[in-house]
Order: sequence, then C-alpha cells, then structure tokens
Amino acid sequence: MFLSFIISALLIARAHPSPSPTATPTLPPENPAITALARHEFVEIQAGSVDKSHYVDAAAAAMTTQATEKMSELLSSYGALIRVEWMGTFPVSGPPGIMGYSYKMDCTTAPIFEQLVIDADGKIYSIDFLKKLP
Repeated sequence: MFLSFIISALLIARAHPSPSPTATPTLPPENPAITALARHEFVEIQAGSVDKSHYVDAAAAAMTTQATEKMSELLSSYGALIRVEWMGTFPVSGPPGIMGYSYKMDCTTAPIFEQLVIDADGKIYSIDFLKKLP
C-alpha cells in the first residue's frame, strides 16, 4: 500500500510538466557602418557642425543654423561621448527601403538616445535625440 502511494505521488508529479524557459529576445545584427554614422553625426552636431550632404533634401533643409545650434547646446550638456551602444532597429513608415536604428549614447554627464532613420541610398532621413526610448 505504501509503495502504491509513492508510485501514485510520482505519477501525479510527472503529470504537471515544468514550465519551459522563455527565450530572451535577441537584437538584430548591428551594422557597423550605420553605427559609425550615428557616432559621427552625434559628435558633429554636438560640435555645432552638420554636413548636409549626409541628409536627404528635406532633412537637410530642416537643419537650419538655428536648429543646429539648439541641438548642439542640448547635446553639449550631456558631456563628451564615451560609448555608443546598439539598441536595435525600429519600424518606420515612409518610402521603401528606409530603416530606423536606435543607439544609446553614453556621455560623461548622462546618456541620451539617438534614433537615426536611413533611406535606401544611405542618407539620413531623420535624426532624433531622446531622453528615453518610446
């Protein structure tokens, strides 16, 4: 009788499968050329300089002297760039071939996030700096 109780207990224990571990999401592969562009644009804008040839026409037109000065002032308040951390891609609505890229820019004072949207020709469609990712 005692033996059948133990066997029953073992069968009941096996009837409840253990939960399977959940997979940790993995980042899509980083594109080193886009990361280099993100770093370059951050440092250039921080210094108050923008090479408009890196941007699509509409974005270049929006990079006025006043807009560049405002972004430079904001980015300078974060201190020197220490490290760029790849955060992944994000979906973007717009012309075919554009893709969004997110980076965490670790600076001496605080981190800030850069979201870069690149068109199919490799030009910057938009660039945004955020205190936190949406």
